Amino acid sequence: MGPGGETFPAVSFEAMLHAMRILIPLALGAAAVAAPPAASVQTHAQLDVPRGKPQVVIVQSRDFAGGAESGWHVHPGTEVAYVTAGRLELRVKGKVTVLEAGDSFTMPHGVPHNGVNPGGDKAKVVVTLLVDKGAQPRQPVPAPK
Repeated sequence: MGPGGETFPAVSFEAMLHAMRILIPLALGAAAVAAPPAASVQTHAQLDVPRGKPQVVIVQSRDFAGGAESGWHVHPGTEVAYVTAGRLELRVKGKVTVLEAGDSFTMPHGVPHNGVNPGGDKAKVVVTLLVDKGAQPRQPVPAPK
């Protein structure tokens, strides 16, 4: 329900993807105009997704300086990310996937993962999260053993 008491129709997954197709280029343009400092997160959009359990769509950009990492964490929802520059190692369940500019990944709800820039050049990633409303979008967890 909106702040004025109005109601909104349910949003399909296809509608969310359509919104992402619009928001990601906007985020990329914003990142190109005013790049944030290394390893910072900049939120470009946040949209409520009304359903049985309210969710929110968050679009962010993240810069990883050489050797920087996100730290092990989970999300209370789905993450879709697109590497716009550089190289990033995605570490999940003992597996390392190397991603380069133009690559993307999807991370399911609650899966521990860590993004690491193994090189000396900056890596840039645009992240879209569909998470439970009111929950912390990024929750730190211990590194797996």
